Amino acid sequence: MERARQYLQLSLRQSSSSRATEYLNKITAGQAPPPTPVPAQPAATTPSSKTPKPAAEPSTTIIGDRLSIAILPFETKGIGGELGEIDLLDKITTVFFNLHRFKVIERAQLEKVLSEQQLGMTGVIDASTAAEIGKGIGVDAVVCGSIARTGNAASIDARLIDTETAAIITAQDAYANGLNLPALSQMIQEAANKIKNDLPLITGYVIQAEQDRLTLDLGRSRGIRKGMKCHVYREGEPIVHPVTKEVIGKG
Repeated sequence: MERARQYLQLSLRQSSSSRATEYLNKITAGQAPPPTPVPAQPAATTPSSKTPKPAAEPSTTIIGDRLSIAILPFETKGIGGELGEIDLLDKITTVFFNLHRFKVIERAQLEKVLSEQQLGMTGVIDASTAAEIGKGIGVDAVVCGSIARTGNAASIDARLIDTETAAIITAQDAYANGLNLPALSQMIQEAANKIKNDLPLITGYVIQAEQDRLTLDLGRSRGIRKGMKCHVYREGEPIVHPVTKEVIGKG
C-alpha cells in the first residue's frame, strides 16, 4: 500500500488526473499527513568578541610653529655607574622629539649656551635659572627635573617651565621597577606622554573681542588654563584645484 501511494504521488507530479487524485485520497485516508518540510534556518551567529575600535579623534591643524622646548640636564639622585653607557639626557630628548608635539632644540646648541653661562651638566638648576637658559636659546619653555633611585627602582619628576615667566606650566612623574634600559625608557616615555596630554592641541572660535580681551568658546573642561598661549587667525577662502575641484587648503 505504501509503495502504491508513493507511485501515485510520483505520477501526479508528472501528469495530474482527477481519477488518480481520487484514488490517492482513498488510500491515504486515516493516515497521518506527512510532515511539512521546515525551511532550514541559518545558524545563529555568535557576537564577535573583538572590541570595536574607538572613533578616531578629530585632527587639529597646527597654526604657526609648535611649542619650542629645550631639554635641560636632569639631576640624578642615587644613580651612578650602574647605568653603564646609558645617556639619560639623550634618551629624554629623543622621547620628546618623537612625540611630534614640540620643536626640540638640539643638544649641541644647548651645551653651547650652558658653556657660555658657565653652567655644568649636573642638572641642579632652579626654575628661574632654567627660564634664563631658555631665553638665551630662544625657546618657549624648558624641560628639567630629576631622576632618583630607590633600591632597584627609579622615579622621574619632570617640569615644563615657561621661559618668559619662569612659571611651571605642568609637572609630571613616573616610575620604573628596574634600572635597565627598557624600564627607564618606559618611565621616561610615560612622563613625556603625561606632559603632552596636559597640553592638548584644540581648536575653538573667538566669540567676542573687546580691546585687548578675547572670549573663546573653550574653557577649563577642554584643558585651557590661565597663562596658556593661543594662536588667533582668520580663515581665508578655500583653495580649489582647477581640475579635480578638490579643496586643497585655505588662503
